[in-house]
Amino acid sequence: MERNRTTLTREDGTLFLAAFDHPQIYGVMNGLEDPLAAILKIIDTDIDGYILNPGIFPLLDAAAVRSKKLVLRASLGGTMMGTTFSDHHSIMVSPQQALDLGADAVLIMMVLGGSSDKESMTDVACAIEGFHRLSVPVMVEVLHADYTQNNDPSFIRNGARIAAELGADFVKAFYCEDFDLVITGCPVPVVLAGGPKEANVLDIARTVVSAGAAGFAFGRNLFQHEDPCSVVTSLCQVLRG
Repeated sequence: MERNRTTLTREDGTLFLAAFDHPQIYGVMNGLEDPLAAILKIIDTDIDGYILNPGIFPLLDAAAVRSKKLVLRASLGGTMMGTTFSDHHSIMVSPQQALDLGADAVLIMMVLGGSSDKESMTDVACAIEGFHRLSVPVMVEVLHADYTQNNDPSFIRNGARIAAELGADFVKAFYCEDFDLVITGCPVPVVLAGGPKEANVLDIARTVVSAGAAGFAFGRNLFQHEDPCSVVTSLCQVLRG
């Protein structure tokens, strides 16, 4: 899988993705009312690619996104309209479907720290095996069942390692203190998840890049920014100098 992993990143091993998959959970969001317009708004920047839901892939302008990497959101866990949110995300995409849609990789959520760790881990491990059979790289995003714990250093460090041990090619993780320990404890590249819109996103980006992060997967910090092209340019400067 090393060859397939490197096809997702630049030659220097970095990766900057626009995470536009939020509507699967939230529905219509400010900045993503028109998903295709949001994609095209930053298409001419140095953004490497996009994380998108299955229904958006067939709507894409193939010529416009030809030079971009497309990461398919492959799991689901419910919506904000429900009374509860699942601590076990189900796989909703088959490996063949990912290839048919033209995905360069898939993203799977793994929720830990709740009552379904074993089920979550089993599903993620089996899904990784299936995607790898067709040489599809897998990024695993580590989430805590208690969302307020998603910046806990111990959880992020251990969750990232668990994802790598299950076969993830990349790990997507939220920011926490001592992020360098997350990097040193994880044998595969770690990509920073953006989370809520942050006023200090550039400072956080500098910190994680200095710690050894491979890149970013930012959503609201891009599509809800008044000038998304400028913030992409600034973040690329942080990531690649």
